[in-house]
Amino acid sequence: MGYFKKKNFLIDTFVVDATGEIIFLKYQLFGSDKSKDDKYLFNFNLDDHTLEKINLDQLKLEEKLRFEKEGPNGTGHTVGKIKIHSENRIMINGMNYSSLFSLKGERLLKIYFENFSLGGHPMEGGEELRFSRELDTKTNRLYGIILRHKDKSFALGILHLNEYEITKMELSTFQKLPHYTFTNILPGGSMLNKSPEIEIEKFGSKIILSNQITNALMWYDTEMDSLFLRSYSSQLTANCKLKDYQLQHESDESFDAEYNRFLQEINFLAPFWDEKNQIFYRFSYKLIPIEDNINTELKWKVFLTALDKDLNLIGEISVPQLTKVPAKHFAKDGKIWIFENINDELAFQVIEIADSL
Repeated sequence: MGYFKKKNFLIDTFVVDATGEIIFLKYQLFGSDKSKDDKYLFNFNLDDHTLEKINLDQLKLEEKLRFEKEGPNGTGHTVGKIKIHSENRIMINGMNYSSLFSLKGERLLKIYFENFSLGGHPMEGGEELRFSRELDTKTNRLYGIILRHKDKSFALGILHLNEYEITKMELSTFQKLPHYTFTNILPGGSMLNKSPEIEIEKFGSKIILSNQITNALMWYDTEMDSLFLRSYSSQLTANCKLKDYQLQHESDESFDAEYNRFLQEINFLAPFWDEKNQIFYRFSYKLIPIEDNINTELKWKVFLTALDKDLNLIGEISVPQLTKVPAKHFAKDGKIWIFENINDELAFQVIEIADSL
């Protein structure tokens, strides 16, 4: 247990006051991010194209900030993940570009990825910069994960904004991801794909790269200009997925059954930083097998790992109080906040990890 020895988990649930509005919950807070000072959650509402400013201390919707779709300050019609860049700036990621805005809706910078076919490191055709990206305005670099559609491989992409060049670094912990991409061929020839989750997050000088199939982490150190890898030996779970799966399917029943088998092996979420305790946490989970999937609620086993600031493993524990996969989550004031949708209202499970008496 290490770090979690003699610790108790205390869990409360809090509902956010929507102040007469309807908070956008359609995509499980996919387009949201926490402010750097931990006081606010910003959530992009795709229905009315506003940025919802939610006060986490007072648990209420404080303000809706309006953004334009078109024109010189337009976000575009497609808004993917957002990142709070600084106290009053937000990065909005589209399919083929990333933009930096003030919270007043003024566009300060727009990066078109097509411009990076120039320079010494051209982005070859068939490559895509995934939605989760990190902008460093001090070094004028944009970091993202490149997916090469031709062979389904991944690389860290570093876009040098002044030179219009790209540096690509291969990601060894991502090599097996194509072995876990499931396809359902639907009537008429259309296809439904499910791929493992991948994530990139910036914490200080570290650009941390993680994925769903392994507990190993890679990070790029912006000060050392180097890529690092750390493997872990868990005492509670497997360190990675090991089984082989049927990837191509032609019916929902076959597709769902095989994907549930995939979920019964261990799955890893991205690490997140607890500023107060100066540690990283990382959730992992697996589906508990059930004999009859019909009209039966899925049940999950959830684990929590603690890593020090240098990403060394310092503790891990099963969390039986959590019975489903943690949705959007973050640390605030030394506690873990997990998004809950309670009757279409925004709520949070708040976990305090306290010393045993």
